Amino acid sequence: MTKAGLNIISEAMESLGLNYGFAEYVVGEEEEAPETYFVGEYQEIAPINEDGMQESTFLITGFSRGTWLALENAKESIRDYFNKVSGKTVIAEDGSAVAIFYANSFVVPTGDAELKKIQINLDVKEWSVK
Repeated sequence: MTKAGLNIISEAMESLGLNYGFAEYVVGEEEEAPETYFVGEYQEIAPINEDGMQESTFLITGFSRGTWLALENAKESIRDYFNKVSGKTVIAEDGSAVAIFYANSFVVPTGDAELKKIQINLDVKEWSVK
């Protein structure tokens, strides 16, 4: 996954007002972790064509010690931002392109009655001109 793709997701999470960190959510020494926050990671898929497209699945994992509604509202915002049909598409200055689409989500059991967890999956397609 390219830096451009990672930046698109990071900027989306910021614009949606969601607490987010790539690979980990870092809390300062004198801060408390927010009630609801999200962590992102990705898995690249081996290319099957020689058209310059690279596919990835981007996983956004949400955690909350609040209500399930906080996670569901965030999921809805992410789903709307990265629409299944139109997605979010960006053409970089070098001519490369990134398209990101909402794929699906599911609740993840934690074994902790107070901690709620959801996984939101995005499909990422990137085309390089290099």
